[in-house]
Amino acid sequence: MVNTSRWIWIPAVVLIIAGTLSGAAWYADSKNKLTEAVVVYPEPRALTPFTLTDADGQPFTEQHLLGRWSLMFVGYTYCPDICPTTLSDLARIYPELSRLSDKAQVVFVSADPARDTPERLKAYTAYFNPDFVAVTAEHERLTPAVQQLGLIYGIFEREQADYLVDHSASIALVNPKGQLHASFRPGFDEQNPMPLVNGPELVSNFSRIVALWGD
Repeated sequence: MVNTSRWIWIPAVVLIIAGTLSGAAWYADSKNKLTEAVVVYPEPRALTPFTLTDADGQPFTEQHLLGRWSLMFVGYTYCPDICPTTLSDLARIYPELSRLSDKAQVVFVSADPARDTPERLKAYTAYFNPDFVAVTAEHERLTPAVQQLGLIYGIFEREQADYLVDHSASIALVNPKGQLHASFRPGFDEQNPMPLVNGPELVSNFSRIVALWGD
């Protein structure tokens, strides 16, 4: 069992920094019309095989990302703030994302397999949108899958019944070839310190990414 009482962050942070540096010149080019709220990898990164479990109790692997634009967000159903807010925002803009590409899908990756049963995941994501996919796995399989998406999570004080899970607020974008293509980064509002991805800005950036891809 992986020790999740400490941050699982080093590989993910290295991936994020590398992508930020290598992608800076790309999105700084005004003709691309992308904002600094997104990092696009000039060379999309292939994902290594993984096996998670979806809300129907069925295997969910990297093969389920092929042919789709997958917006992947890590969190947990007991999250008091970032997760419900982010999923609400994604539900609000999902019709626009679907109009831009009928291959768009939202994948909620639970970092709390001990409490997030398939039944709970199914009910939770269906509340926001029944089309949203929910997946999880034990940490030995979950951790590497999350890390390669440039996302992170950590569990502290797990002996408490109402423990919290610290996790990324970014949304990873996997392209139809199953490659990590971009990362939508959260911003901070002076009146609300909680990091959140800007929905309209995400739609704008997603539109340009899809157009450049030729979808």
